[in-house]
Amino acid sequence: MNNGSEFSKDLCQWMVSSNIPLEKLHNQHFRQFLETYTSHPIPSESTLRKNYLSTCYEDMLNKIRTSVADNKIWVSLDETSDVDGRYIANVIVGTLKQDQPGERFLLDCEVLERANHSTIAVLFDNSMKLLWPNGIQRNNVLLLVTDAAPYMKKAAKGLRILYPKMVHITCLAHALHRVAEEVRGHFPDVDRLVSNGKKIFIKAPLRVQKFKQEAPLLPLPPQPVVTRWGTWLDAVAYYCENYTAIEKMFNGFDSSESTSIKAVKDLFSTTLAQNLAYIKSNFCSISGAITRLEFVGTELCDALDTVKSTENELNRTRGEISDRIKTKIESVLHRNAGYSTLCKIADILSGKLATFEDDTELSPNDLTFFKYAPVTSCDVERSFSKYKTILSDNRRSFKFENLKMHVVINCNCNSEN
Repeated sequence: MNNGSEFSKDLCQWMVSSNIPLEKLHNQHFRQFLETYTSHPIPSESTLRKNYLSTCYEDMLNKIRTSVADNKIWVSLDETSDVDGRYIANVIVGTLKQDQPGERFLLDCEVLERANHSTIAVLFDNSMKLLWPNGIQRNNVLLLVTDAAPYMKKAAKGLRILYPKMVHITCLAHALHRVAEEVRGHFPDVDRLVSNGKKIFIKAPLRVQKFKQEAPLLPLPPQPVVTRWGTWLDAVAYYCENYTAIEKMFNGFDSSESTSIKAVKDLFSTTLAQNLAYIKSNFCSISGAITRLEFVGTELCDALDTVKSTENELNRTRGEISDRIKTKIESVLHRNAGYSTLCKIADILSGKLATFEDDTELSPNDLTFFKYAPVTSCDVERSFSKYKTILSDNRRSFKFENLKMHVVINCNCNSEN
């Protein structure tokens, strides 16, 4: 490859990994800047897309294959829908090492005709073929992490015939989030406070200004998002800790300006204050547990201790609603077959006497590779965020094959930082 081609390839790699649209090369000022300071003729957008994008993508795949090689691995996959209504599935792979956290990569990004157990199973097997083109190393796949959707469980059950050592666990952070959602469902008044509290300040700069003037040290009310696990409980803690100041602030707003203001004013009562105190005292620790589970590189024993500690805390709570929350966490953990398997493995790795009986074919040496095994699907959720950032409203003309290469290159380049 000559210097010009090498430069064009590096330029393509740099722009895609930095999420700079290739069409920016049409901008005359941008081209002049590059020509002035690189002393290279600048290729067109179509030249990079047609001649170099696929090369950069293949280089990234080869890098992933080299990093994985003969290592034991874990796999995480999930699906979502994008703005064009397609079912998008991403596959994350990571190496399992005995002495340190392994590397993790976005291996594949595909469109599914429909989301069911058969399409997920085919995607998984095709991704393993992509990773090991000379022959799938089926005994090196030790762990599969997904959400708890029934079709994911069914797909995993079928795949274990082909991957006899694979343990399937559903995301434990998502499990705790489902418990948090159970809490939310039992307190509709608190939920309305959190929902309307954030609406009051959206596109309302005068209210924001007034809030900052009267409470300069107090941040604006949180804006929890359902897909950001545990953030609703963080918002509840905020309102509990600042109840008096927030009540005074909201009562100072004109109810005729917004239905959200009127709704919030109508909510303030002794019962609301009591509910906020009850939730914060008994359930807000769930949010901190989810955050700890989301950390990259956590040891398996520590992650499972976080879940067990949260379960124990919930079992010590009191009240009728508390009983339902206890039932919920017991249910989500009981239905997660891989959870009990990983608990046994963690006991063995921490020196506790444990009898390991499972229908996998894991050897004693295989168990040592679970020391830094993940228990959440956070990596695949993060890859969806990158996907949606790349497929922005002004970049909807992507052909999916090109979009796929952009996403794989961008996610894996940024994971190195």
